[in-house]
Amino acid sequence: MTGGDDGDPLRKLEQSGHVECLLEALGKDLPDSVHVFNRISTHLRWRRQGLGGDVQVDFYRGADEGDATSGPTTAVSIMRVEGMAPRVAVHTTDPSCDALHRVLAASKHIPWSEPFLFESVHERCTPAVLAEARARGQVAPLVCPTDKMLLPKDEGLRLQVGDPGPGLRLRALEPHHAKAVNDKWSYANPGSERMLAKTIERNSGLSWGVFTEDDPEGDPVSFILGGAWTGGLTVLFTTEPFRRRGLAELVTRAACRALAARHGLDAHCNVDVPNAASRATLAKVGFRRICECSFIDWNPVNERVH
Repeated sequence: MTGGDDGDPLRKLEQSGHVECLLEALGKDLPDSVHVFNRISTHLRWRRQGLGGDVQVDFYRGADEGDATSGPTTAVSIMRVEGMAPRVAVHTTDPSCDALHRVLAASKHIPWSEPFLFESVHERCTPAVLAEARARGQVAPLVCPTDKMLLPKDEGLRLQVGDPGPGLRLRALEPHHAKAVNDKWSYANPGSERMLAKTIERNSGLSWGVFTEDDPEGDPVSFILGGAWTGGLTVLFTTEPFRRRGLAELVTRAACRALAARHGLDAHCNVDVPNAASRATLAKVGFRRICECSFIDWNPVNERVH
């Protein structure tokens, strides 16, 4: 194929085989592409398991790339969950970002007419996203820079997961724990509890928590969401009375090992700048920084007509 529908610079990927070719091409840009690579891998697994329904995910790639498994590759993944603004992931392996500029400027698939979140945009791609947002009238886009942290899957497989200590129990989270997770999440928003519950349900055994033996069915006192919708880790939290006991490190180890063992994926996460506590915990597990990635809020304004 040399072009998308009506000359659109993006082509929607309907068949799993086309998505696999995209993943192979993105895999050659690891670890820089880890966010979009793991996210697409996770959503492809959900699609194959028939888990569509109220979580809609669409995959796109540059229309002139065909199904190449090497060379410059531009990818877009758009996730919609009822009650939430869309979450859009973009990535290109081309240092010039020329194709990404064309996609952002001209593709009808980018939902510029509604509010949405650009999720974990790699430092290579951030200037292109910001330039298009400003061209459409958003003079000062809201940008949240983060450090992208990585633990390779072979190291994840070798992690040791210990005991949380007297009176505590480590076990996998279940969907009904989503409310407790959402209540502690700094970025909770309308619809996010539903998304967290669906994520825990679809990524069984990847999210972990520590519970008290006095209340084993209650809320976890420390937890992490593993796998997530990004195929990585998010929402790491420990309640105040249980901090400084190594529980955050423990649940992180459990999630990383499960992600590597079950799905063969590197563990990745985004750490707000600055966040010394999370950075220290991740360093103990073996994570290292690979790049800066930014979350960018888009809100429609009086945009230009292309």
